[in-house]
Amino acid sequence: MITFIIPVKSKKVTGSWEQFSKLFERTLKSICNQTSQNFRVLVVCHEKPEIQFERPNIEYIHVDFEPPQLKTAPKEKHDGLKEEDKSKKILAGIAYAEKYNSDYLMVADADDCISNKIVEFVDKNKKANNYGWFFKKGYIYREGDKFISLNKENFNTLCGTCIIIKPQLIEHIFKKVPHLLYVHKTTDFPNDVHLQEFPFPGAVYSMANGENHYMSNDQIKNLNSGSIFSLSTIKGIFRKIRKYRVKPLSNKLKKEFGLYNLTN
Repeated sequence: MITFIIPVKSKKVTGSWEQFSKLFERTLKSICNQTSQNFRVLVVCHEKPEIQFERPNIEYIHVDFEPPQLKTAPKEKHDGLKEEDKSKKILAGIAYAEKYNSDYLMVADADDCISNKIVEFVDKNKKANNYGWFFKKGYIYREGDKFISLNKENFNTLCGTCIIIKPQLIEHIFKKVPHLLYVHKTTDFPNDVHLQEFPFPGAVYSMANGENHYMSNDQIKNLNSGSIFSLSTIKGIFRKIRKYRVKPLSNKLKKEFGLYNLTN
C-alpha cells in the first residue's frame, strides 16, 4: 500500500484561497483516480480547503503550529519559511502514517497531478524493489495551455511530486539549510541504497497557476527575457530541446493524470 502525503499551505499565505482550493481539489481527484485503490491520502493542513470532493481513504490532519509569518519577515526569507512549513507538515504526515504500516510513502504537492497507473505499478513491483523510485520523467504544464512538455532527464530536481519511498528512508531527505527543507532530488542514501528510475512519466508539474511560488507568471517571463540572438539564449534553447518534448495535451493524457482546465 502507498500512503500519499499532501502538505497544504495555510489560507493566511495564499494569494487566493478559492484558486488554491480548486487546484487542491484537482490534485485529490487525480490521486484518487488510481486504477488500484490500494492507497490512502493524508492531507496535512492548518485549514481544510473549500472543496466538495470526498473519499473514504482521504484523511485530514490539522497541525497546531503557527503558519509562516510572512508579513513580518524580510522577503528574502519568505521561500525558506514556506519550505520549513511544508517540511513540518510532511513530517507530521509521516508520523501519522506509521499506523497504516504502508509499503511506501509519496509526497504530492497540492497543485500537481499524478499518473493513475502509479499504485498498480507499485503493487506489481514492490517485491522486486526494496527501496523505491524517483521520477526522472514527468510533464510540465502551464495552466490554460493546450500543450504540455515532457521533461525526460531531471524531473525530480524540478518538482516535489517525484519520489515513492520506503518509510524508513524518508527521514534522510530532510536537511536544514538553514530552514528545514524537503530535498526531493535525493535518490542516493546511506549503505549504498539507491532509488530506481520510474519507468514512465509519473506526474504533472503545474506552473503559473497563481499559487506556485517557484514558477509564477512573473518568474516564467524572467526566464524568457533577454535578446533572442544572445549566446546564452541560443545555448538555453538547445538545452531545453534535449530535456523537453512538447506535445498536444491529449484526452488520453488528461484522463491518465486527471488534468482539466480550472476555468471550465
